[in-house]
Amino acid sequence: MKRLFFALWPDDATREQCVKITQSICIGDAKAVIRSNLHITLLFLGNIDSGKEAIIRQEAATIYVPKFSLKFDQLNFWQKLKVLCLTASEFNPKLITLVESLSNLAKKLEIVIDKRPFTPHITLVKKAKGIVLQKFDPIIWHSGSFCLVESCSQINGVEYRVIDQWKIS
Repeated sequence: MKRLFFALWPDDATREQCVKITQSICIGDAKAVIRSNLHITLLFLGNIDSGKEAIIRQEAATIYVPKFSLKFDQLNFWQKLKVLCLTASEFNPKLITLVESLSNLAKKLEIVIDKRPFTPHITLVKKAKGIVLQKFDPIIWHSGSFCLVESCSQINGVEYRVIDQWKIS
């Protein structure tokens, strides 16, 4: 069994912009999300066996979504989760189309998914105590692909590994 989710993975320039913002807001006992784990979760799938994973990979390859961009221009503190994350005041409807397609795939395979509305975000800091008001240049995230990612437990935390990737036309 693998713990899987669909995500948008950043290019190097976007990743560096996120790191710069994180460095300016991570204080006290808060923990910065490690550089290599920065992403936008599209849909969490949970523990998936190899048979279902193969079907997921096949079906995901048939999903068509035109290229789109997202503008992350707000820093938010989510009290319940104790995280600081970047969110978008507006987001591209093409993103919602992609998330809906992935959700329909999960439902077809009888994978139980979160019923809460999708909120695109980039988690920067965990174990945060509050928000530090910070000015920053908005991050423009260009989507060239979406990924299937495995969440792997490590001694010192978690590591996210891209196990498959599909181009967005």
